[in-house]
Amino acid sequence: MITITKNKIYRSPFSLKKTKSDSKDVEEIKSPDVIYALGDEVEFGEDVTFKNIFDLIIFHKEFLNILFTKEMHGFVIDDFIADYEKDFELAFDKEGFNLRLSWQSEVFEYDNEVEFLEYTSFEAFGKLDIEEDEEDYPISIAFVSLSEIRNKLVFLDNTFELHDEESYANDIGALFKANYKAFTMYDIFSSVLREISFYGKPEQRDAQRKELEKRAQEFEDLIFEEGEGGLVSWYDLSDEIDEMLSTEYDDKDNESFWDKIYPKQKLIGTSTQDKIDTAIIALSSELDMSLEEQLQDAHDSEDYEKAAKLKKLIDKRDGKVK
Repeated sequence: MITITKNKIYRSPFSLKKTKSDSKDVEEIKSPDVIYALGDEVEFGEDVTFKNIFDLIIFHKEFLNILFTKEMHGFVIDDFIADYEKDFELAFDKEGFNLRLSWQSEVFEYDNEVEFLEYTSFEAFGKLDIEEDEEDYPISIAFVSLSEIRNKLVFLDNTFELHDEESYANDIGALFKANYKAFTMYDIFSSVLREISFYGKPEQRDAQRKELEKRAQEFEDLIFEEGEGGLVSWYDLSDEIDEMLSTEYDDKDNESFWDKIYPKQKLIGTSTQDKIDTAIIALSSELDMSLEEQLQDAHDSEDYEKAAKLKKLIDKRDGKVK
């Protein structure tokens, strides 16, 4: 087990939540050794920020550029370092969200074949407006400068649910549900690099964001009725919104190594159930390719993560998903 905290990284046979504070099995490891633990299970301390994760990525960029060539769509980590290190102005002064990594999975039928998709998602979770928003929700960070999330806390949502069209359409719940599915260092690096490079280099990302915001403004009156509110920004356009669960970890009689690091805190994790944002569907009619054509293209290129998202959009549009 690898435990990443704000200032140190530990290796131990078990979670530090279950390891006694005086255990000799806990050892501190340095950044260079993390690359040898890509297959190890990982847990985050309560003070871990995006900076802690991305600094590790930069440290090992030569190797990770090669390992995650497909996930980064041909780009390299060096393309994002200036964007990560630059100064920035807050886009929202009332926001209240952190970052999370979570498990996503789907079972769907396409072209007479049943396919299973499993991947990790890296996104923000919380509120863009803490005064107006009543509940927390997922927030896409695909269009966000890395400097804006540099100091955001990151947590792992280890819950896992498996759905198919039938479970969504009839609201019968998940086909399979587990309280815990481990993340490895490989999963974490892969998810972060895939998300930040989804729209290309920072300058390409920013250009697409401006175009999408322009379209959003043009179609705002068509998407939302008066009184419901318009599009604040394209941060709101996320593929999946989950039903929130929370788990509290009970205090143990014996002090653990975790208690030694965080003596006055309890860990709270959250997870959610899927919805599709109606704005994406409304704007899809203006795209150069129909959703069906995009689905076929994603399937042909074996981009199953994108295919699953497009399939869910089509089902939502056609009324197959409530």
